[in-house]
Amino acid sequence: MATEEQKKQRMFKLFNTIIAGMAKGLYDLFGDAAVGVLSPIGEEILEEMEHELGLEIHGEDPESILTEIERLLIDEYGMMKDCSIKLNPETHEVDLIVEGSVLWHAVEELVDANIPPLSCVEMMITEAALRKRLGRKAQFKGITLDREKRIIDVDFHMYDED
Repeated sequence: MATEEQKKQRMFKLFNTIIAGMAKGLYDLFGDAAVGVLSPIGEEILEEMEHELGLEIHGEDPESILTEIERLLIDEYGMMKDCSIKLNPETHEVDLIVEGSVLWHAVEELVDANIPPLSCVEMMITEAALRKRLGRKAQFKGITLDREKRIIDVDFHMYDED
């Protein structure tokens, strides 16, 4: 019989397979437009963080919001070992670096299939928070993986909604 740790690892692998498979199916059906599913998912998770964990968006500066999102994703959700989210206020470029994500395999599988990171929860939440606070939309720019260290680097750009 499996140990609790083995069960947990198998559960994460199963969830990664399901998430990657669903993301691939969405991408097969809708192509690049499948990225549109990220916003509603990010908004729902953000709302949960606000109501259940006390995340404040309104009246806070973007850097403080991003720092708190990093903390919540690590300490309250256990989504990754470490995270860094940086917003360049002049260019509105966002650099999201995630180390040891529990969704590593799903992200890796999508990257290998040349599909945008539809399973990147960190990107979903960051984009939703910045859109809510700054009134801007996000455009995915690229992703790189450090497979040896299991680091995900996602870049996107915030732009005006008009």
